[in-house]
Amino acid sequence: MFTDETLALNFKALSHPRRAMLFRLLVNRPEAGDNLDRLIAESRLSYSTAIHHLREMERCGLVQRQRRGVHTAYRLAPGAFARALAAVLRMSEAARAKPRRVA
Repeated sequence: MFTDETLALNFKALSHPRRAMLFRLLVNRPEAGDNLDRLIAESRLSYSTAIHHLREMERCGLVQRQRRGVHTAYRLAPGAFARALAAVLRMSEAARAKPRRVA
């Protein structure tokens, strides 16, 4: 169950454009999160910037960090909130991609 504070923290985390971009990248290309170096390359953020934003998202429960040997991986958190946001993002992108008819 989410409290109002938790909900506000999640939305606040996603209100930053770089965090929103990282979230979108993990939704659309989850394999990018398999390796931190790959996620940094795909996002085109510097190492320190990416780490800062990923940790902010981790603090509020949107992403999870996993150590894999010498590598670090990031995934969307398995919670209902992250899944719902991911679904909304996909629906929004699909709606924008459909051509509109002009009457």
